[in-house]
Amino acid sequence: MRRHIILWLLLVPVGLCGQKNTPVTVTCENRFVGRDCVSGDSIPAVLYRFNRRVERIPVLDTVAGRAIVQFRDITKNGKYLEPVGPMISMELSDGAVLWQRDIGYIFGHTWIDEELIVETDLQKSRRIDPETGTDLWEKKIRLYALPDDWSGAEPKVGLGYAQSMWTTGKEARGFDLADGSTLWKRPLNFRHRWSVCTMVNDSVVLVQADGLHLFNLYTGQGWDYEAKMNAPYDRRSVLKALGVVPGVFSMDVFNGLASNVILSDSVLYWASREEIVALDSTDGHLLWKTRLPEKAGSRSNIFETDTSIFLINRGVALFQNQYVEYGRPFLAAYEKATGRITMQQTIVQGQCMIMDYAFHESNVLLALQDRIAVHDLHTGELQRETQIDTAVVGRILREDNERYCLYDSVKDRFEFVSGGLDDWTLRTDKDNLLRWNVLRDEARVVPVDSCWVQRDRYDNLLLVGLGDKSCLIDDNGCRYAELALPATRLRGTTMYSYTEEGLAKVDLKPLLDRRYERPAVPQERAAGTALALYGRGRGALCASPNDKM
Repeated sequence: MRRHIILWLLLVPVGLCGQKNTPVTVTCENRFVGRDCVSGDSIPAVLYRFNRRVERIPVLDTVAGRAIVQFRDITKNGKYLEPVGPMISMELSDGAVLWQRDIGYIFGHTWIDEELIVETDLQKSRRIDPETGTDLWEKKIRLYALPDDWSGAEPKVGLGYAQSMWTTGKEARGFDLADGSTLWKRPLNFRHRWSVCTMVNDSVVLVQADGLHLFNLYTGQGWDYEAKMNAPYDRRSVLKALGVVPGVFSMDVFNGLASNVILSDSVLYWASREEIVALDSTDGHLLWKTRLPEKAGSRSNIFETDTSIFLINRGVALFQNQYVEYGRPFLAAYEKATGRITMQQTIVQGQCMIMDYAFHESNVLLALQDRIAVHDLHTGELQRETQIDTAVVGRILREDNERYCLYDSVKDRFEFVSGGLDDWTLRTDKDNLLRWNVLRDEARVVPVDSCWVQRDRYDNLLLVGLGDKSCLIDDNGCRYAELALPATRLRGTTMYSYTEEGLAKVDLKPLLDRRYERPAVPQERAAGTALALYGRGRGALCASPNDKM
């Protein structure tokens, strides 16, 4: 089996390099895409259509007038996405392609902005010139993290490790992104993957990899604290529960058995699978350590008050990017100065994975799969529960922080689904929104596919979208414009919208200049202005009457 894995890995780069580099073509045209509800005028747009499937558009540089577009086609059998696809730089003025090159998706990661393109894969990392698309350098290194602020101090440093197919990383390295040279090396003992990387400031990074590791990006100096963040599992039972057939890439551990990190007054607080600790952030020495209940530790979240650290142990682990049950969910509080336990409450009823949480006054709200539980923050005791009919509504997945609204055809305006501080909106696995009011203990269920989502804002106007339609509305929900394009983003007074087929650029300045005028034309969709005349199906760019359906 090991020989088969190694052979497959050796053949992957050959297969990827052999992908056909079909040129990307861009057609540019002008088209009316909607209606100005203030003046009644049609809204024009510039449409860029591509001959390849758009994966994402990471850069829209309106100052330089350029965009970087990544493409990823569907395989011939229609079931999967190709492991490699082209990336181009194009002019926003006329759609001219400035350069094109292939980029991998399966085993790598790419950092892209207006000034920087860095790609890393199983074997190498390379920096790409955004102006020409050519390699500035290529090294046998595995980059893991870059500073958040590319405009910071010199040199520009990336954090990673020397890559080997035969062993896990044993040595962290700092790389000068100007030429890929190694600035420093430091021993780093870890068996499993780097799960979290947090920028403490513009020069210090904190890595979670079988413990906590603090690095100065420019010198490599720092400290290490080893702890358990993973756990073995029963392969057959877990894969059967997830409906997964065991394969050569099945992970042999539960991942993510740790918490976030809190830095407060030069002290780091953090929980692993077995313990919660306080560490001196300057040298990493242990201030205090408190063991978690036996076989209970899991993925967790911690919060601080003036005197305490509050922990929510969620009873879940990550396996193949899914939550699975692990450990036991519980609430606990610890003295910040000593780590002494001041409260501990186990949650044992029903389906016990804590999918999400929120705080309301003196209570903590826990969203489990089949109910919402309200616990007292000070004692941890259960105050009340609201059961969810999972057969109808679905099982709770997470809190949904999107701002949703519904169109009321009787009032001819949009109304937001959640607005009050006492409302908590959750998403279920049946694509429903569950809006629960804490005070009234009432739940409202709204199908997600009927909701418009706020995507952006310009002064008093909101950009909302539903499928391949979007509208500009004011704070009262009145329509100022309707467009047959997905709502993506606003850059100044220009809206950019993209789907798998292409990119649209809409100049909204004339409308936005009149944003305080009330709509002066009837809101009905008269013949010739209806959105149906502009759209041709979910996710499609606008079509003219001559386009084939």
